[in-house]
Amino acid sequence: MTPMRFTKAVGTVAACAVVVGTVVTAAPPNRGKNQRLVPDSVRASKLTVRLDYVGRMPSNTNPTSPAVVGSQLLLIDQWGYLDAWDGTSTHLLLSPANAPAGIILVSSEALLNVAANATGTIYVVFTSSTVPSGIPQLVSTRPCADAWHVLYQYDFDGTALSNPRGITALQVCRDNHTSGGLTMLTDGTLLFATGDNGSPGEDGFSYPQDIAGHLGKILRINPANGSTQVVARGIRNAQRITVDPNGGDPYLVFADIGGWVAEELNGMRLTELLAGGSTLNVGWGRNIDAKAREGTFYIDPTGIAVGAAPRPEFGFVQPIAQFGREGADAIAVSGPVVSQQSFAQIRSLFGDLVSGAVYAIVGAPSSRGQTVFRVGLRDSNSQTVTLKGLAGGNRPDPRFFNFPDGTAGVLLERTGEFFRLTELH
Repeated sequence: MTPMRFTKAVGTVAACAVVVGTVVTAAPPNRGKNQRLVPDSVRASKLTVRLDYVGRMPSNTNPTSPAVVGSQLLLIDQWGYLDAWDGTSTHLLLSPANAPAGIILVSSEALLNVAANATGTIYVVFTSSTVPSGIPQLVSTRPCADAWHVLYQYDFDGTALSNPRGITALQVCRDNHTSGGLTMLTDGTLLFATGDNGSPGEDGFSYPQDIAGHLGKILRINPANGSTQVVARGIRNAQRITVDPNGGDPYLVFADIGGWVAEELNGMRLTELLAGGSTLNVGWGRNIDAKAREGTFYIDPTGIAVGAAPRPEFGFVQPIAQFGREGADAIAVSGPVVSQQSFAQIRSLFGDLVSGAVYAIVGAPSSRGQTVFRVGLRDSNSQTVTLKGLAGGNRPDPRFFNFPDGTAGVLLERTGEFFRLTELH
């Protein structure tokens, strides 16, 4: 492996912080702990997963979940670096020095996310203060908008990137709930999760529900012409989206970071998501009934739960599962990862960025309101470990992903180390 380019880790802002411009201020003390209405408790279980060390990123300034291109793994440092890993070594593909013409990288998420296919087409989302000419632009109505998420396409021959082509640009607030989940479908279109660009301490306002805007949505993007279509709304801050094959009835599954009430694992049948017509609604933001929803709860404008919504609730997609703070000062859900190669009982594995706790569900994505189970971890020597312990007692910020062979993995932002995951029992 090549030596580290940086040693400073820039972690994700804790879910209990309020971001105003570039100034981070503390949230009201115990706000998340004083909820009267909370999700069902996480349950203990005998589910256990082994972690086998695989490698370390060349830089870990601000890593996120790796992506797969053919037989190689793409290691993403959101500070602006992209490396390809062939199973034994890495080589650099992108850095701030060779960003496309017309792109001026900004923020600690200068390279937000990457998606690719098996034949060597790679898509990269940059955060830029400028927009290249000649591509579609979607303007934000948020007053804090100060940057652009710009989607680019590259050709990849297994060694280097070539032929950069701008696809589309979305105006954003660079520091607030930037989301960024990205995946490529078999028909060549992309699904991209946009954040609501809001701050903790609000209900999202109307932005995630405004069908004419792009914030707080899942967009389907056609790379051929840069056109975008809103296929789902009411999303808060989904940083990874992935497809569960589900025995030939695929679902898009993703974790949505909550505010003070509920961390959500959501799923949508792909055929329904892409059918057109009315968009699927997860519920975040002020809806036509003037209510905002977080998980299965109604929340007030400051994000406090004020009532339980019916289950199911007409017109809204119910969470596959949800969990709350359970006494923690802050939590932020990370994941999920789905793998038939790695897991037997576990259907989706996910975790908490702050504590490094690992969770799972065991049912299909079509089943709503599932129990969240706590998952134990062992190392290669069968010793009990925790992700926080592997990060030296620091906040680990786990990022889940799949290796090229389909097995499951987790990367720790704190250290840049990544591990293969295997269910033991």
